[in-house]
Amino acid sequence: MKFKESKNFLTKENKKFIEETILSNNFSFYLIKGSTKDQDDPIFMHIVLNRLDQCHPRNLINSSFYEPSLNILNNFCNSVKIKVNFFTRIAYNITFNNKFEKCGIHKDHTFQHNQIIIYLNDCDINSKTYVLKNNKKDIQKIITPEKYKGVLFNNYPHYHVYPKFGYRLVLVATFI
Repeated sequence: MKFKESKNFLTKENKKFIEETILSNNFSFYLIKGSTKDQDDPIFMHIVLNRLDQCHPRNLINSSFYEPSLNILNNFCNSVKIKVNFFTRIAYNITFNNKFEKCGIHKDHTFQHNQIIIYLNDCDINSKTYVLKNNKKDIQKIITPEKYKGVLFNNYPHYHVYPKFGYRLVLVATFI
């Protein structure tokens, strides 16, 4: 399993963007009825880059916040010395206590890819991300959320536990 973690990669500009834009009351999130196609557990999402495998290339960029989001992701990748050929998905996700214990076990794509999760707020530390072995039963890695921590892992099934209180805000990206 490829796993990388970094806590000191954000610039002052990145943090200002997160604090004054993403965490502001004016940033738009949209209700998604299910975190995965197999589960009806609502979350809020702001899609920055549509899934490469689900739209025409001219419709990929979906947000005016593409450039600052890409800058955050590139800073993370540089800090862990990972080269990105191209991103296949970028989104901000807000999860909260929605009466479900956890999201469904999933991989973000059917093709080989790498996953980045950047935690953007102080949230319930029990809202951990679990990366599983290919058999979808054995836990390979447990990731505790910490504000401004970024993690990367490759194409493994995973899920996260919903916060019991507050909300969990992450920047999620996949790439090849």
